[in-house]
Amino acid sequence: MTATSTATTPDVHPVFAAMAEATARGDFEALVELYHPDAEWARFQGVLRGRAEIREVLERYWALGVEFVSMDEYIHSGDTIMTRSTMTIKGTTEVAFGAYVVKDGMLWRIFGAVEGGAVSFW
Repeated sequence: MTATSTATTPDVHPVFAAMAEATARGDFEALVELYHPDAEWARFQGVLRGRAEIREVLERYWALGVEFVSMDEYIHSGDTIMTRSTMTIKGTTEVAFGAYVVKDGMLWRIFGAVEGGAVSFW
């Protein structure tokens, strides 16, 4: 997975900035550590519970060579972040959205999908 730095983007939630930086550095372990031990990630393919399940799916995404193209929309308020971005997955351009709730400085509740629906890339 690749991303660009958020260093020049004003008013980005620190957890989101850390996600982007870890991804840009290719630091998979730092990315995983941003997820709360009790995190839940709701996806159309099902709900992931805890870091171990999230790690497994992130490893699969990472292996697909997902590339960040652009941040199309971003907003945060307090402990909630919402994004819409363009990326390429297995050479196909996709638009994804996500919402994140932060707890204890980590990603705690995550909701996200590719806008085309319940797409499975593996």
